[in-house]
Amino acid sequence: SRIVDPKFSSPIVNMTAPVGRDAFLTCVVQDLGPYKVAWLRVDTQTILTIQNHVITKNQRIGIANSEHKTWTMRIKDIKESDKGWYMCQINTDPMKSQMGYLDVVVHHHHHH
Repeated sequence: SRIVDPKFSSPIVNMTAPVGRDAFLTCVVQDLGPYKVAWLRVDTQTILTIQNHVITKNQRIGIANSEHKTWTMRIKDIKESDKGWYMCQINTDPMKSQMGYLDVVVHHHHHH
């Protein structure tokens, strides 16, 4: 029986969140089969998660999945430096990937 090639069911929804909140980026995959899903930070080429394992030393990152379809990466207590592009990658050959943007909003309080 031939393995069905996995594919992305929908694009990653870009997320905007204020500093200090939790941000979620969700990657939806169809027919994952034996392959693995990884989250990477694009600008630093850092692997953050592979399957259910957090690879990065960043304690604020977490990963959860539902039925191996919906892969949600959570960044707790977001900082301005978390802003940028994140990539969801399937380790097929050639590999498949899609990107989503996390925008971090800094609230400036003006004192009169």
